[in-house]
Amino acid sequence: MTTWHAKTPAAHDFLAAAAADPAGVLIALDFDGTLAPIVEDPETSAMQPEAAKALAELGPKVGHLAIITGRPVAKVRELGRLERRAGLGGVIVLGQYGAERWDARTGVETPPETPQSVAVATVQIRRALADLGLPGVHLEDKGRAVAVHVRRCPDPAAAYRTLKPIVTGIANANALVLEPGKHVLELRSSSMTKGDALRQLIAETGASVVAMCGDDLGDLPAFDLLRELRGAGLATCVVVSGSHELPALTDHADVVADGPAGVAAWLAAVSRHLGNR
Repeated sequence: MTTWHAKTPAAHDFLAAAAADPAGVLIALDFDGTLAPIVEDPETSAMQPEAAKALAELGPKVGHLAIITGRPVAKVRELGRLERRAGLGGVIVLGQYGAERWDARTGVETPPETPQSVAVATVQIRRALADLGLPGVHLEDKGRAVAVHVRRCPDPAAAYRTLKPIVTGIANANALVLEPGKHVLELRSSSMTKGDALRQLIAETGASVVAMCGDDLGDLPAFDLLRELRGAGLATCVVVSGSHELPALTDHADVVADGPAGVAAWLAAVSRHLGNR
């Protein structure tokens, strides 16, 4: 069964350019919802086995692999078991939308920190939740950010609508950036976007053939960047891990994948294409 399909000619152009210059390829991926299925408890998230296998095969064939995520770097390293994966000896992880970094080649990781504004906002959110009495709301401490998850609530959509103005007010009061997502509201201290992180990574690596795989609103700045760079002559490809929660996100796609399984299948297809060049 096909789990991904090309939506625009850019999908095929990317494969042709990648085969012509594998060393110039950068493939960047989100983690949750892209490499790992979305689960009720984010602490139990794990990389899709098929994705891990595809990355292991693809890693030695391309210039650069990166994970760009809202998660802290240390958490992605743990959940993805990155040090134990074959083929990922050169992967770069940009966490907190690029505010943190880990490079597998050097083993160097940016130390985490919790800004006072995030600590204060977390206390204020807990107080608001206590007053509201909403069951199932879960806070995730990300160091430089705090995420308010409503996926476990009896009515996640209603809980999201109730909490969004409250969390927005807390974010504004503490000069934090509010990042809405699928059943989550994240408050973060950095205004850096995944587009900023990807732009810096492209400049650092000199990549000229670039794909970004993502599934949520936080990935939109990176998708927008790839369209901009395509106009400047780079071969780029936007891969959307589709879901019923954000169906409109596929409007931005060159490749539409059926969730993390579809992303894994696309990665495997890229690997096979490069293997046959």
